Amino acid sequence: MSPVKPTPVIRGTNNNNMSKIDNNPLLKAASGMLGNTVVYRTIGDQIQMVNKPKKRKTISDKQQGVQTNFLKARNYAIRQTANPDFKKLYESGITKKKGSAYMVAMSDYLNAPTIDLIDTFAYKGNVGDVIEVEARDDFRVTAVKVTITDGGGNLLEEGDAQQAEVTGAWVYKATVANLAVTGSVIKAIAFDRPGNSTPQEVTL
Repeated sequence: MSPVKPTPVIRGTNNNNMSKIDNNPLLKAASGMLGNTVVYRTIGDQIQMVNKPKKRKTISDKQQGVQTNFLKARNYAIRQTANPDFKKLYESGITKKKGSAYMVAMSDYLNAPTIDLIDTFAYKGNVGDVIEVEARDDFRVTAVKVTITDGGGNLLEEGDAQQAEVTGAWVYKATVANLAVTGSVIKAIAFDRPGNSTPQEVTL
């Protein structure tokens, strides 16, 4: 007669989520999962079985930032469309992809302007010389500011550019003579209605 193998014994512990199995040669030195709910692992001569730990739902700082910005955009769109004049303004931007003033306003908040070009060809350092800035936005650019600093980083002048009716470019006329143009920095900042801004600069 063959010897009878001891029957594995499952003993409860003080932790309701854990059990121990003794004297099971098939499971010695083993670990892993049973189904999708139980995890087992070998500790000495015992095998412990515990409930599968739940994954923590965490988001990264970047994801949190995206969520926060989206919420701000939503609140901005609600405020803008609650005002009849502002709603009418955003209705002018309705397209197939943005089918309501609310969607246009929300998109406007989420997208900053873009500066495509700072044209300094006509700037020679003389009063009245022109600097042109080409800027665009998913809705509209509301302002462009220009600053001029010399090669040493000293501010020479700053002011608002004016949008040309024909070309749509933003034009700034110099008001201060610049005796050392080389090394000077021309900086432009474009703004949109929600207050987003985009800077860009060129060194002469």
